[in-house]
Amino acid sequence: MLALAEAAGRLASFCDRLEHGESANRAVVQETGALLRGAAFAYAQENGQDLVGLYARRLGRSERNHVLGTAGDFDGEQAVRGARTLRDLQVAQIGHDRAFRPDVSGLSRYEQLRHCALHLAKLAGSAAEAYKDRSQLPDFHERRLPDALLFGLKLATLVDERLAKVPLQELTAVPAVSSALRK
Repeated sequence: MLALAEAAGRLASFCDRLEHGESANRAVVQETGALLRGAAFAYAQENGQDLVGLYARRLGRSERNHVLGTAGDFDGEQAVRGARTLRDLQVAQIGHDRAFRPDVSGLSRYEQLRHCALHLAKLAGSAAEAYKDRSQLPDFHERRLPDALLFGLKLATLVDERLAKVPLQELTAVPAVSSALRK
């Protein structure tokens, strides 16, 4: 997924510009989020993966392994499984972050963007490793592909972009992905 490297580079450049006191357009973050969401849905569809199901399981595992475990007030896996729109997924991710990621959600927006940039670099590296060693593809599909969607949602939230109520069914067909994500 070359889009992961592109997204990592875009977000890192945005953060670098801010760090140096240069002007930076928040549209770069919005476009990077859209790139991640679109690429994740397209890749999943092309490779026979259920991205929303993978994303639900990823949040569920993360929450069960958290110190709160199932005692938390929020169930991200259920929230994602009940999602019908892209906006529903965004709201589920916000709920997960509030309940299980206070260490990150308590950071300034700039620090959260830098945190996302580091994760995107890690995702791009995982994609490159899976490309070189196909035995790593199952792990990439199970853990990293849903993370691409996760960060595509999180970037929108960090720049106060309310994602459209695009039905998730529209996002499962490759030709519809780019146009549906721009609604």
